[in-house]
Amino acid sequence: MNDHHVPDGEQAGAGSALDRVGAVFMPLMSRRYLRELARYRVLLGSGTRIPPDRAEVLVRWWELLTAVMTGHHRAMSEVFWELLRSKEPEFEGVVATMNLRYGLVGTSRSEAGRDLTRALRAGGSPGSAQLSFIRYHEEMSATSFWEEREIAPRALRCFSADEWRQVESYVLAVQAAEDRLGHVLPWLLDGMPAERSDAVFAAFPPHMVRTYRSEWLPAYERFSARAWPRQGGS
Repeated sequence: MNDHHVPDGEQAGAGSALDRVGAVFMPLMSRRYLRELARYRVLLGSGTRIPPDRAEVLVRWWELLTAVMTGHHRAMSEVFWELLRSKEPEFEGVVATMNLRYGLVGTSRSEAGRDLTRALRAGGSPGSAQLSFIRYHEEMSATSFWEEREIAPRALRCFSADEWRQVESYVLAVQAAEDRLGHVLPWLLDGMPAERSDAVFAAFPPHMVRTYRSEWLPAYERFSARAWPRQGGS
C-alpha cells in the first residue's frame, strides 16, 4: 500500500441511516479526516525520504487539516451538541463526555502535529514522529467510532429533518466563514461516487457548482497532487 491510497474507514450502520436523513457533511468530516490520518501514518511508517519541497507541502496540508477539524469541532459544539442537550436531560452527561474527548484529542493533535512538522522540516525520513502520531490516530479513531455508534443513533431518534438541515448548513458555514470552503468541499467529495456527488450538488445554487468545477476542484487537485503524488511520483 502506498501513501496515496489508504482505506476510507467508513462505518456501516449509523452511516447509512445518517445518509437517509440528509446528514452528509457531518459524518464525512470525521471519515475523511481519519483517511488523512491513516495516509500520514503510512507515510511515517514507510521510511521514505521526503524531498524538502514536498515536505513543506505536507506541512501546509496538515496545518489546513488542523484548521478544518478545529472549526468542525467548534461547529459540532455550537449546534449539534446544543441541539442534543435540548432534547433530554440525560444527554447532558453525553455532551460533557464528548467535550472532554474533544479536549483530549486536541492535546494529542497538538503533540502529533508538532512532531510531524519538526520531522518533515528536518529532512530525511520523518519516522521520529511516528509514536505520537500513532497515539493520536488511535485516539481520534476511538472518538469517531464512539460518535458514530453511540451519539449518532441518539440524534437519529430525536432530531427533526429541519434540525438535521441546520446541522449540515452550520458545518459548512463555519468553514465558509474562515474562507476554507474552496478546499473543504472538494476534499469531502474526493472519491465519492458520481451519482452521490450529483445529489449533493443538487442542493447547491448553480453559481456555487460552477465555482466548484472551474476553480475549487482544480486548485484542490493541484494541491493534493503535490502533497500526495501517485506512486512513482516525487
